[in-house]
Amino acid sequence: MVDLINKAAELTGAGTPSAFPIGMVLIIFISIILAAIIIGVSFFVGYIFLKYNLKLKIFERINGRFVPCSVLRARIYPLGNTGDNVILTLKSKKVLPMPSLQTGKRTYWYFISDDGEWINFDLSDFDQDRREANAHFLDKEMRYARASLAYVQKERFDKPGFWEKYGGLIAYVSLIVVTGLMMFLIVKEMVDLAGASQAAIEASKEVLVETKKIVGALDNLKGSGGIR
Repeated sequence: MVDLINKAAELTGAGTPSAFPIGMVLIIFISIILAAIIIGVSFFVGYIFLKYNLKLKIFERINGRFVPCSVLRARIYPLGNTGDNVILTLKSKKVLPMPSLQTGKRTYWYFISDDGEWINFDLSDFDQDRREANAHFLDKEMRYARASLAYVQKERFDKPGFWEKYGGLIAYVSLIVVTGLMMFLIVKEMVDLAGASQAAIEASKEVLVETKKIVGALDNLKGSGGIR
């Protein structure tokens, strides 16, 4: 889109001052057209996906095997004014009768037989079928093998990581180290405070001694008549 706009600007001389208005009008016009095309395509694609909201999963017999081969989108198409509906596929525009067997949310399975007939089918309840046939499946060795495989898988793929294995221990040791360091700092501060207090007491004693000396000297002076 940018290249197209630049090309239009070169052809119309949009880069020159004299042709500036015409070039800008052309660029705006082309941008509007491209934006309209993009919006129209987006709305069309959205409309198609909303309208063709059914999924048909197609199975075929390939090399003697019953395999899924494609998934088609389809929609319900009204047939006349009688209220009857059919299925219309998006890609091949194939018309099919309304299916009666649904395998999922807006999902239907079809099998294309050897003669080209599209057959709507569903999987039967195997448990119900085996109960009706009175068939029992009990293999203890398979159960043991399944339990062993589950254990091996757990040991191989569910191994705990380093932090999962040693995270608790590392956190516990870290807590002890941090607590010990904090206690050491507290004790150190208390010792320093005690030392400072002792020094203050000693200084106070010396002050008291000097004060006593001064008081004694004043008493001597008073007694000798030096101070009246």
